[in-house]
Amino acid sequence: MEEIKQHCEKVIQMLRLDYPAQLQYPGSIKKIYDVMLQILSCDELPDVDWVGIVRCFVDETTDYQNPVLFEIDKIAKLSKEK
Repeated sequence: MEEIKQHCEKVIQMLRLDYPAQLQYPGSIKKIYDVMLQILSCDELPDVDWVGIVRCFVDETTDYQNPVLFEIDKIAKLSKEK
């Protein structure tokens, strides 16, 4: 769980740096941010549709190579192991 939380922290940092304005409004970026905060604040993983979150993020940003996506992929893989 600690490794998952480390990846969540990276996602939060990237979102704060790259998308500060979008964090104030509903959308996929805010949703990802909120999920990462939720994971950091609890000991169990919430039930998350990782594919759906990634799809919405790509639809919103049109950035298929964003580092956030790679971190989310790592979190998704680690969460399957749990």
